[in-house]
Amino acid sequence: MVRQSPDPTSSIYDFMGYYLRFLRMQHGATQVEVGKIIGCSNSQVSKYESGEKQLDVKQCESLDKEWNTGDLFTTLLVYAKHGADANLPARLGRYQRRAVEHHIFSNLIPFPLQTEAYAKVLLQAGHAAGYVDDVEVAVSRRMDLQAAVMEGRPNIWVVVDQVALRPMGAPEVMAAQRDRLLELGALAHVSIRILPLSAAPHIGLDGSFWCFTLPNRRQAAFSGSALGVGRIFDDQTEAARVAERFQRLAARAWSEDQSREHLEGMGVDHDGLA
Repeated sequence: MVRQSPDPTSSIYDFMGYYLRFLRMQHGATQVEVGKIIGCSNSQVSKYESGEKQLDVKQCESLDKEWNTGDLFTTLLVYAKHGADANLPARLGRYQRRAVEHHIFSNLIPFPLQTEAYAKVLLQAGHAAGYVDDVEVAVSRRMDLQAAVMEGRPNIWVVVDQVALRPMGAPEVMAAQRDRLLELGALAHVSIRILPLSAAPHIGLDGSFWCFTLPNRRQAAFSGSALGVGRIFDDQTEAARVAERFQRLAARAWSEDQSREHLEGMGVDHDGLA
């Protein structure tokens, strides 16, 4: 199946995909031949041309050298990484659904582990901030995505900052969320650990992030807010750096048993910071 070229005006990433196809055709090259230049299969080249996947630094450098572009692709990638990405929600959703392993650090309860009531509280805050149009629709979509993420029983490794356990709304909201965390933490493919307040300052103070291991063992990562506002890292070197950040935070977190004991203690006063 021939994938349609993306709209080159929608984002720099889409322009790169559009122009990759344009230059390939200008040079009379097949997708197989381009795949040899950047080290991938022709099916992957098709995904790059359609904007479904993004070129990394080494691939851009190879294209610039092969086609003597004057570092066009490498320069565009720099701007793409620092600009707005109109396709970010769709790309993030694909990674969340397809990943066979997730490593998540968050200063809020990450959405795969959220109860519907907790998710609603967060999305109501997002609505007040202008990021969410319809709270009920957003809650429904989040629960559907949560089900899709959990369906294949991927390995999920979570480190939550202790501040993530602060009260959110009525006491019963956090009580139900605590029970949900204990329920999920008992599953063989889910690990939940708490990074205590005593670990601060640490390298996670600037925000949450999520690392994905895909079926082909490629890595990707997302750094941003619980409302999906942020940046995706497709480049393997950059994604590996984000994964290293997770490991450094995990090394300072409580064990699974210590974290479980703390969660069970929340039943006394519903205060995760106690």
